[in-house]
Amino acid sequence: EIFLLSDAGSRCPKEADNAIIAKIADIAENTRNADTQKKVKCHLLVQCQDTLQLFQRVDFHNSIKETLDIYPFTMDEVWAQNIVLDYEPVTVQSEKHIHLVIFGMGEAAETLAIHTAHVAHFPNYIHNHSLRTRITMIDCDATRKSEEMIRKYKHLFDNSYYRTVIPTEKKPIVRFHKPMYEGKREDFVDVEWEFVEAESWCAELRDKLRLWAADSKQLLTIVLADNDGNKNTSDSLLLPQELYEHNIPIHIHKQQNSGYDITQPLVRMAKNVNYIYDQCYNENIKDWKGTLRHAVDIDKEKRDASWDKLPTAKRFSSIYNAMTIPTKMRSIGLADTDWNKFYDITQQDIRLLAQVEHNRWSVEELILGFRPCTDEEQKIISADVTNQKDAYKAKKIHYDLRAYNDLRADKTGRGVQVYDLCLSSCLPLISKTFTEEEGGKA
Repeated sequence: EIFLLSDAGSRCPKEADNAIIAKIADIAENTRNADTQKKVKCHLLVQCQDTLQLFQRVDFHNSIKETLDIYPFTMDEVWAQNIVLDYEPVTVQSEKHIHLVIFGMGEAAETLAIHTAHVAHFPNYIHNHSLRTRITMIDCDATRKSEEMIRKYKHLFDNSYYRTVIPTEKKPIVRFHKPMYEGKREDFVDVEWEFVEAESWCAELRDKLRLWAADSKQLLTIVLADNDGNKNTSDSLLLPQELYEHNIPIHIHKQQNSGYDITQPLVRMAKNVNYIYDQCYNENIKDWKGTLRHAVDIDKEKRDASWDKLPTAKRFSSIYNAMTIPTKMRSIGLADTDWNKFYDITQQDIRLLAQVEHNRWSVEELILGFRPCTDEEQKIISADVTNQKDAYKAKKIHYDLRAYNDLRADKTGRGVQVYDLCLSSCLPLISKTFTEEEGGKA
């Protein structure tokens, strides 16, 4: 294995990332000259979230992929993965929603916010669309920074509820945004946003924090993620006492960083997810007869071969899916260590988790720059799904970005809900294989 570390040092972070990426081709060539029979795993630590997102959209050149199996990551992303927001399980009957409050709007704060949008999806939204995950970002320059973030993730925010709040002594100034298709199509984005322009000591903000802490209808988490680590520490000591009295989790960036696990448990589970996708969908298209089919075993050799061929950008979808499996377990009443009980998953659970998975996937695609079809584009694709769906998808216009109940048939003639149903029905198999390879550990 190779570890490539983008160390900013005297460079700015983006320059450091550019420098390490420029070296990858040389490293690949040297590895090829060494006549290794297997690809060499390459852990690539980059500094910027923008760099990581680049790898989620484009792939490495074939000459590099022939010798290196590259896994890009940032330490902020690793840190974000270790913050558990559903410390109380959010089941389909739950009337509570997740509320993440982030102080700061720098690199780490944005990383955490987007990571949360990727993974914080819960079944109670299905019966009550007001129970969205809420992400509140607080910064003294929130108006300007939120505008930059909204431009960067245009299609996510075009289809989301969000608001900008400027607290004042008399009445806060609030600007609302509603999804572009509100009232015309069923809501399908289960994450909402709030940007608050205020200092941490703002009296109106502190009053709001007290109300949130006492609100039994939300699962509140506070994260201090300013670029200044010393400010995070000092601000944590000045938060309203009510947060501590109500045992609200408080995380401090740079003070609670977790190490990078070189055994990559998420990647190993993601391989199982991708295998199920290939096995249950692609290989069954020709003999599809209208019944739900799913794998009963995982051929590890085929699984690894399929993963090896997968573009780096495509791998991230399976990795984000794997990140949500413990959350999905908790949402159906299991602890994320109860792998042996996962076999009790019911048909009702499968149907429920299929909808949660579609909501997760929808937000992922919006983050990656895809958008829903316009009414006119829907008519064109519906008239010729076989050819037009893929043609529009190549232009980052996705026919399946819609509410689960409004999903249509694809070129095989089957409703695309079957994909999420199939994947959800295989969660016990995914977890079984993962647990076996972990040596029986959760």
